[in-house]
Amino acid sequence: MVWRIHFTAEDLARIQVSPTLGPLAETVMAVSLLRSPRQPRTLLSEWRGQVQGKVTPAMKPLTALIPPGTHGVDLFTLTGEAATIEQGVQALLGVPREHLLVEMEYADRRSRLPAAAWALAETGHRPDLAEATQAAYQALVEPYWTRIRALLHAEQAARRRTLAREGASRLLASLQGQRIRWRPPVLEILMPSDLDMDLDGRGIALVPSVFVGKDLSLHENPNHCSEMPRLVLPAADAGRARLWNGSRPPGAALAALVGRNRAAVLRSIADGCTTTELARRAGVSLAAASQHAAVLRDAGLIASRRQGGAVLHVLTPLGAELLQAG
Repeated sequence: MVWRIHFTAEDLARIQVSPTLGPLAETVMAVSLLRSPRQPRTLLSEWRGQVQGKVTPAMKPLTALIPPGTHGVDLFTLTGEAATIEQGVQALLGVPREHLLVEMEYADRRSRLPAAAWALAETGHRPDLAEATQAAYQALVEPYWTRIRALLHAEQAARRRTLAREGASRLLASLQGQRIRWRPPVLEILMPSDLDMDLDGRGIALVPSVFVGKDLSLHENPNHCSEMPRLVLPAADAGRARLWNGSRPPGAALAALVGRNRAAVLRSIADGCTTTELARRAGVSLAAASQHAAVLRDAGLIASRRQGGAVLHVLTPLGAELLQAG
C-alpha cells in the first residue's frame, strides 16, 4: 500500500525544511515508538536499553492518547512547533477543547481510545496530561535533547543546502530509499494504508525526527485546512549518531572548547557569585578570577554588575546553554 502526495509547481516552490517540531513532539513519538509492535526492537536499541522500565504510571494520561501500534492523537499539530518542553506544555494546556476532540475522534477511528482518554479534553483534566507529558520528556528525551537537537539542525542545514542549490525536485529525489520514491510530480511512500493527498498549493514542510520510527508520519491540521502539511522523516544518522553515548566524562566537551580552567570558572558561576566567591570556588587568585570573568563576559557567556562593594557575575542564556551542553 502507498501514500501518494501530489505536487503542483506552486507546491514545489513552497517546500520548507524545518529542523524539529520540538521536544514535545519528539516525546510523543518516543512513547509511540516504545509502544509499537510494528517497530523493530533493533531500532534505536541503545536508547531502548537506557530507558527500559522508565514508562511509569505517571505517564498514563499521555499513554491513554497513544494506543499501542499507533502514532496516537496528533498533539503536536495542535500545539504547533515549540522550542522548549515548557512552551509545548503551555500550548497543550491552551488547546481549545473542540480542537482536541476533533483530533481524538480522528485517532479513535483508526484505533479505539480508552474511556479515560476522553476526559483529557476537559479543562479540569488537562493539567494531568501536561504533567504526564513533562514526566515522559524527562525520562525518555531530556537526557539526550541537546545532542538530538544538534543532529536535527544539521539535517535541516543539509536539506536546505540541497533545496537552495539544486531545487525542490532534487530535494525530494534525495529522500528516495527503500520506502520512498519520487516520481514527479508524485512522492510515493510505502505505508500500511493507501492515501492520495493533493497539496493544492499549500506546499509541504519536511521535518526530521529521531523517534518517528521506520514509518513516516504525515500531519494535516483538520482545524485549519489551509495550513501547510508536515511530513516527518527519520533523521538520516539517528541510529549511528552518538546520541546515547555517555562515555565522555561530564564537562569534557566544555573543557575542550574553552579550556579546563575557564570551564571550571563557568561552572562556578552557574548560580551566581561575586569575584571573591568565584576565586574561592575555582581555586584561583582574585586577579585570575577577575581576568577569567572578563574573558567570559567579552564572549557573552556571563554578565556582571556591581552590587554594593562587590561585582556579581551570572550566566547569560548563551552561557547557560553552553554549560548545559557541556
